[in-house]
Amino acid sequence: MKALLAYAPGDLRIMEVKTPRPGPRELLVRVTHCGVCATDVSIANGTLNLGKGLEPIYPVRLGHEWSGVVEEAGSETWRVRPGDRVISDTGYSCGECAMCMSGSYQNCERGRAIGTVGACWPGAFAEFMLIPERIAYQIPGNVRQDEAALVEPASIGLYGLTRAGVGPGKTLLIIGTGAIGMGGMACAKGMGVGRTILAGRKDAKLEIGRLMGADALVNTRRESLGDAVLRETGGKGADAVLDTTGDPSILHEALEMVRISGALVIPGFYEATVPNFPIDRLVIKNATMIGAAGTPNMGRMILDMMANGHVSLAPMITHRFPFAEAAAAFRAVEELNDSRVKILVEF
Repeated sequence: MKALLAYAPGDLRIMEVKTPRPGPRELLVRVTHCGVCATDVSIANGTLNLGKGLEPIYPVRLGHEWSGVVEEAGSETWRVRPGDRVISDTGYSCGECAMCMSGSYQNCERGRAIGTVGACWPGAFAEFMLIPERIAYQIPGNVRQDEAALVEPASIGLYGLTRAGVGPGKTLLIIGTGAIGMGGMACAKGMGVGRTILAGRKDAKLEIGRLMGADALVNTRRESLGDAVLRETGGKGADAVLDTTGDPSILHEALEMVRISGALVIPGFYEATVPNFPIDRLVIKNATMIGAAGTPNMGRMILDMMANGHVSLAPMITHRFPFAEAAAAFRAVEELNDSRVKILVEF
């Protein structure tokens, strides 16, 4: 089968690799869609810097935002069958160690990222994907196949927001117009959150955010973010701020947007030490800072919300490339930055 590998920093290749065979409890899935993530691009370029122990091990078979159709099911599978449409968890967990047995799958002693860092599980930029049945989620019949591939980035935003206690009556500020922020915002709206404020620098992306449930739009090139948030919140600040930018200078400003006893949620990588962070402001506000890199089982919740009409992620799909042009799709992340939210590679 053909697969896309970051063979070495700056060396992205579509190569012939052996098609895997499913073990007794595994699924062989024919990939239909895979999203291009900024982390994928950083790994391909050799610029990802998350600290010791989180280095990519080249060659890396990339891809972790995906959907597909089961081609073959192992002899001991029981929940998923050939022909079923599926996505997977955000990472591999063994299901048998002490952490997994306690339900802490994200802390699995044998855990592996999918298609990113370390000794990762081979990713989904390939014609076929091998996964344990245990981490597969069936796509409901009324959910689009391409839209299902966006569950993974949305799940990161939603995970952080659920930990922040976002719910009815709460005010949410999202800084950044990428898939994590806007997908998380759409899911929060589906759960009944109050007013949502979306801040960014590109009008085209902000308008997509409006389609996904943003109640107020702030173009930070034309308007002060601080002034806009105070206006929209009656001078109190937001109950929760989701800063997806990965920009240290914006992080400082984001903390000022949090109301007293609110929460600052960070799902974006900075890939550097953040200098001069005013930690005393966090303390004096009795605020909470939450890191969110995703966790198992969020996909099931989002698919259910999509199936019941509470969430649509489809507006985030702005560009599509065939698998044969995957390298162009990676370049397009930067080239189409003014308009793209999520680029999908289609198989």
